[in-house]
Amino acid sequence: MKTQLFSLIASVGLGLAACAAPHAGADDESQAGDDALTGVTSAERGIHFEGRVYVDAAANDDVVRTAIARQVKTALGALRQPKVALNDRASRANTDPAKWARVVVDVVDAKGSKVGRKLQVTYRYDDRAVVTNTLAKRSTVDFVLLADDYAAHADALKRDCSDDVTTDTDSLWYHFMPQTTACRARITAEGQAITAAAAKLSPGTISSAEANRWFLPITARLDPVKAGSPAAPEYDRLFGIGTDKSQVVIYAFFGVDKDENDPDDVLGVEAARFLRTILRARPNLRPTHTAPFTWLLDFQVDGKKLEGITYDRALTWVVDKSGYPAEVGADAAKIKLLRQQVMQKLAERWIYWDLPLSVKDSKGVQKTVTVELRTFYGYEDGSADARQHAQWRYLEAFWYGDVFLYNGHSHFGHGPLEPTNYGAGNWNDRYQIMMVNSCLSFNYYQKDFLDMKPGGSKNLETIVNGLPSWVWGGGDVLARFVDGVIGARATYADLLQAMRLDTPWGEKGYDPMRVVDGEVDNAYAPAKAPIAVTTLAPVYP
Repeated sequence: MKTQLFSLIASVGLGLAACAAPHAGADDESQAGDDALTGVTSAERGIHFEGRVYVDAAANDDVVRTAIARQVKTALGALRQPKVALNDRASRANTDPAKWARVVVDVVDAKGSKVGRKLQVTYRYDDRAVVTNTLAKRSTVDFVLLADDYAAHADALKRDCSDDVTTDTDSLWYHFMPQTTACRARITAEGQAITAAAAKLSPGTISSAEANRWFLPITARLDPVKAGSPAAPEYDRLFGIGTDKSQVVIYAFFGVDKDENDPDDVLGVEAARFLRTILRARPNLRPTHTAPFTWLLDFQVDGKKLEGITYDRALTWVVDKSGYPAEVGADAAKIKLLRQQVMQKLAERWIYWDLPLSVKDSKGVQKTVTVELRTFYGYEDGSADARQHAQWRYLEAFWYGDVFLYNGHSHFGHGPLEPTNYGAGNWNDRYQIMMVNSCLSFNYYQKDFLDMKPGGSKNLETIVNGLPSWVWGGGDVLARFVDGVIGARATYADLLQAMRLDTPWGEKGYDPMRVVDGEVDNAYAPAKAPIAVTTLAPVYP
């Protein structure tokens, strides 16, 4: 996903006719979700507002639904600045025709002449949202939606109302930023024109300015904060306490930004950073399998094999661009070739890492459990073949995995991880944890997976982001999470806190409003029945 944060990383070398807030109805809470989300910089709140679309006077319900969904989708861009994330991005739960108010109106021009007819549809939107803690005392939030099919004037919107003037029109909804000076001027001028024209209207008519408006200012009502849960992952189920379970399988997938063989590919660097971070935290992790096969520490300079290379040192060549062997000296070409060798070892390859553990439950019963970390860095979009192979990898992880981790692009929710590609039959019926560290993954990769997982939230927890995640540090985020889960003591709040990072541009403890869902019904509490995990020495080289 191309984002403002992506652009910022690249620049530093890294990576007023407001609608009335609707009255709360009996079904507001059901639309907002039954279980609170757990976050550390944000919380769940119900959000409610009324929107309005104008369509052809003879438009059917499908046309109206499309117009409403298109309009609501622009809220994802507009609400990034006040830090509010909606759950129902496609407005699937908010397009019930029975809840629409419809009226056919005449459209008149500035001279009072009738120039057409429109169907005016007012709809109510009720949803659950992730809202930053800085808005905790606010009962409303103001923002602006794009009011129409904006493709006809997309160039002007990109120039004045976007954080990316190069974005394609289909992605403008995400890059829509009404807070810019130029966009605020447009919104104000349009509002004044609509207000002036409205003073001359007779009942049952609207002005051309209203019918053709570009922007729709909104005041949304926010429900009181839903308190998060003190829950932890169900470590007892994960490690199979009281059962003969002897393996915990963790899948960690890393997408590609542009070129998987480029040692400076920002997502490739994060794949290397993940391995370096988790190997530093858990040095007894050892590779047991590569497919296709490779010797992971076999590097050459000028045709001669380098001796004494460690995983940490090789990964540091990619991550920090330092620690090079004397054999390459300061030769830029040799350094690049050496770093490319590291990426070639990682790209398009399964690497299995094993970590044997001694796990003792609160009653003193002890057993050996092996964590098998299965990592894959490679293309997961860009071609039909890449998408298909990525989907096959994810299907394997859904069926065999205990923990599913993804770091990469969201593809605006239309990549190979898109929930509509899968169904309940693709999942095992065991307890699983799923973390998707990508932009706005709360909107894309959360509720649908919980709905299709056998057992729902009793068997699945999701960790997703309400805001854009920056590329830099994604490897650290996943590694910190894995390390915490292996330790079997951290609550979800602890894990979320540990995943906060200082950004290269100076923001301390940035958190993309990362939240956990599905955890409220967890029965296990580390403080009441602690599990002691001890790392064992590997039994292989």
